[in-house]
Amino acid sequence: MRHEFSGRSILPGDPRYQTLSQGFNQRWHSRPAYIRLVGDEADAVAELNRVLDRGLRPTVRGGGHCYEGFVDNDGGVILDLSTMRGVAASTDKYGRPTYCVEGGATNWDVYTTLFREHAVTLPAGSCYSVGAGGHICGGGFGVLSRRHGLTVDHLVQVDVVTVRGGSAVVTKAHREDARDSPEQDLFWSHTGGGGGNFGVVLRYHFAADVPQPPPRVWLSSIAWPWDQLVKRPGDFETLLNNFGAFLADHSGPREPVYDGLFAILKLTHRSNGNVVLFSQWDGEDPAPLEEFAAAVEQGMVTRSVTQTHSVGGLFLPYPEKRRQLPWFQATMTLNPSGDNQRGKYKSAYHREPFSLAQIATFWDWLTRDGEGADLTKTLVQIDSYGCRINARRPEETAVAQRDSIMKLQYQTYWTDPAEDADHLAYLAGLYQEVYRETGGVPEIDTATDGAYVNYPDIDLGTVDQRDPAYPRLYYKGNYPRLQRTKTYWDGEEVFHHAQSIRPLQA
Repeated sequence: MRHEFSGRSILPGDPRYQTLSQGFNQRWHSRPAYIRLVGDEADAVAELNRVLDRGLRPTVRGGGHCYEGFVDNDGGVILDLSTMRGVAASTDKYGRPTYCVEGGATNWDVYTTLFREHAVTLPAGSCYSVGAGGHICGGGFGVLSRRHGLTVDHLVQVDVVTVRGGSAVVTKAHREDARDSPEQDLFWSHTGGGGGNFGVVLRYHFAADVPQPPPRVWLSSIAWPWDQLVKRPGDFETLLNNFGAFLADHSGPREPVYDGLFAILKLTHRSNGNVVLFSQWDGEDPAPLEEFAAAVEQGMVTRSVTQTHSVGGLFLPYPEKRRQLPWFQATMTLNPSGDNQRGKYKSAYHREPFSLAQIATFWDWLTRDGEGADLTKTLVQIDSYGCRINARRPEETAVAQRDSIMKLQYQTYWTDPAEDADHLAYLAGLYQEVYRETGGVPEIDTATDGAYVNYPDIDLGTVDQRDPAYPRLYYKGNYPRLQRTKTYWDGEEVFHHAQSIRPLQA
């Protein structure tokens, strides 16, 4: 009986079924006909053809961290790539050396293998358990991105199981394929077009000159107690003004000093206890890090204190305000995937510092009661952006946001399903009021520049609605080319979800 459930097709009744039919976010679950643990390229092609022959809908899961229920698949088949997690030196289809990352690898698989075996890395995300398969094709952004650009800026080839004419085949699409060819379009669309749109990504190939990580970095984690800030509301305004002004001055594509600085300002709800600033500096001399911290605090009466516990994922449990660590150890420290729980997320790119009205809205919502919801794990996370990210033109990759200085992620977490409505209403209200001057969303080509496809938000519209906002907010002017790619490679919409790319209409 021990071997009764062994195998790669997991059906209801298998003890693995419940776990493997659900991802990280506990809000989402479904009842697929079965889950297939894809073993290799041949298995992916054969299984997808079987799914098509049976008239079932396929969805693809890498790490299981989709913020919305786009992998959920009642009655269909989830193609689970989590056992395809190889990371190795390889070659592209033209015989040139690359580093190859399989679609089921996690960020941690990527970092550990590339560093230990090759002394290189990718400027990807900090959450260790996030799947590279979905992270990369959405653009990929992380702690080293201000110095080295987005993850997709180093991508040279994708190997994708596509479906044309009702049959699954492997297509190897390269950035140097013929200009305007369907293959080059397919490659380009995986540089920010998002997951679940074009096929099953088996492998990503990165250029042999991917970055070497710094030998050591400085980490800093400081906090301002909410019980002190509420006594001096002006300090909250000063803090956000200073943070935004510093990034506005030091996020250009040719920034000469602070491109090695990455910072996250965590505006937690008052019930959490502290507003927290986490920073990483990749130079030996900590002076620029100290200059940044001094600039952020300039004019504040409330003084920062040492932050010694986790806040919304990132933590630095040391008694000193800054500490130098080897880069790999620092990367291990910054692994904030957190507990499996229920969550809701929203995002925004900002091209300019916050307006006074936006700061006042943050203050109002973060200091008010939750009205039935526990908001201890609710926050607005403000990431530094720009520098080498902004050295690319908007059309070079599918990531069109190439002149922003901050990227915001609105987050709320809870465990009790009875609190769902309260948490969703709270985050929606906060978000809409922050962007009320542009229709309740971070409109493109204004002080803001849309939203991040890897932080999907169903409130931005769905594929079955007339004129939904998400194509404009995620992709800006790149959406028509993405539609052209969809039309050629998946015109029958074998791969689709609530915010997928629509093919061009005949």
